[in-house]
Amino acid sequence: MAFIREDELAQLRIENMILHVVGDEEFQPQAARGVEHSAFFIERIRDTDVAPVFELHPDSRTKVQLERMARGDDAFEIGGQALSREFARFHHGGSRDGAFFIFELRTADPAVRIYSLIKYDYQEVIERQEEEGANLLRLIVQAFVADKRAIQKAALVRVVNGTAEAAICARDRMKSAPDIGDYFANYLHVVRTRTDEQLTQKMIEAVSKVLKDIRELLPDQNVPLAFREAKTALAGRQRIDEAAIQDAILAAAGNPEDEDARSRIQGAVRRKMRSAKLEGLEFPPDRQQLRNPAIRRVRTTEGVLLFYPDRVGTTNVERISTANGGEVITITTRHVEEDSIVHREPRSAA
Repeated sequence: MAFIREDELAQLRIENMILHVVGDEEFQPQAARGVEHSAFFIERIRDTDVAPVFELHPDSRTKVQLERMARGDDAFEIGGQALSREFARFHHGGSRDGAFFIFELRTADPAVRIYSLIKYDYQEVIERQEEEGANLLRLIVQAFVADKRAIQKAALVRVVNGTAEAAICARDRMKSAPDIGDYFANYLHVVRTRTDEQLTQKMIEAVSKVLKDIRELLPDQNVPLAFREAKTALAGRQRIDEAAIQDAILAAAGNPEDEDARSRIQGAVRRKMRSAKLEGLEFPPDRQQLRNPAIRRVRTTEGVLLFYPDRVGTTNVERISTANGGEVITITTRHVEEDSIVHREPRSAA
C-alpha cells in the first residue's frame, strides 16, 4: 500500500494549515490560516502519497516537533512556525524560492494525526500578486492547476497517540525518485531503508505473482515464458513504475484487445504493487536481477532430460559428482506446476 491507508483516505480531512514563504528574504513567521481550498489540497496531498522508503532518525527535530504538536504540548501555530523556520534555515541559496505548507490531517481514528509538509513553486505567483494585488493562496492554487510539477518537495508523517511512526513518505522533484535532496533529507533527518536493488527484487516477485494470477490470459498459459518476456521488457526501462509494469505484463500477455482482460491485468498489477509496498514509487531498475539466466540442458544416459535456469549461487538444482563418474542431481521446488505423461511418437520405418 502507499503511505495513507485505504481506511484513512475515506475520512481524511484538513484540520489545520499554515503557510510560509521561504527564499532569500529573512524568515517572517505567519499565523495559522483557516482551512481554505480543502478539496484541492486533499487531492494534492494524495498526489504526494507513495509507499515509504525512508525512516525518521530517533533524534529528528522534525519528528520531535510533530509529536509535540500532536500531543498538544505546542499549539499548531507555534509548532508550524518552528518547523517552517527550521526549513527556511536549511533552505540554501541554490534552491528555488517556494511556499512551504504544513497541514494537520485527521482520520476517523482520534488517536491518529497525519502531517503533510509541501513546498510549492511560488516565484511567478508572487510576481503576479504584486501586479494584481490578489490573494496569494488563490494564486498558488491557480498556478498549480496550470503546472502539475509545481510541488517541489513533500513528506507525510503519521503520529499515533503522540508518537511518530518511523516510516515516512518523502518526494523531491530535484532528485531522481525515490531519492530526495540533501537539505530536505537533513531537515527531515531521515535515512533510506529500501535500496533500488531491494525495490527491484520486490517488483520481480510482484510480477511473478501477477502472472500466476492471470495464467489463463497468457498465451498457452505459459507463465515462465511470460515472466521472461516481462523481465526483458522491464530491463530496457530507465525507470520502473506501475505504468511500466502494466505495459510489460500486457505485452507478455499478447496485448489483449478485450477490455475485460486488460482491466483484470491492470487491477492485478495494482493489488500486487500495493501488497509489495511499491505503490506510487518510481525507481531505476537493478538490471542484474532483471537479466534472464541462460537455460542449461542436461541429458542422462537413462533418458532423463532436464532444463533449468543456470543461475550462479542461487540455483535450486544441486549436482554432486559420485565416485563412479555419475552424478546425484537434486531439485528443490516450492511447487510442481506440471506432472504429466508425454507419449512418444512411433519411430518411422527405415
